[in-house]
Amino acid sequence: MREHHAIGLAACLLGATLISVTAPALAAKIKCQGIFQVMKHGLLSTPYCQDQEIARVARSYGWKVTVAQVRNDPLKKVYICQALGNDNRLKGACGAYSSRRYR
Repeated sequence: MREHHAIGLAACLLGATLISVTAPALAAKIKCQGIFQVMKHGLLSTPYCQDQEIARVARSYGWKVTVAQVRNDPLKKVYICQALGNDNRLKGACGAYSSRRYR
């Protein structure tokens, strides 16, 4: 019975290792042009590229923010969009979160 647990644990560790190794490789393959992902047949607006653009614009204002923070913390995204939403570069990425919407 212990052999089954050891095999199961080894399989879980192997799976976790494969995921942690391949996930950055997949993210590295995504090419963004503003809020649009560059696809084979044209451009497509994706949440990944929108989050990347929000972080890029926030950094241009001197904010210390990463793409992972914007992606993983929805309140960080809302806060940035409400504070900097008047910037035209964030018009498509922030959408409903910009402060202009509430005036």
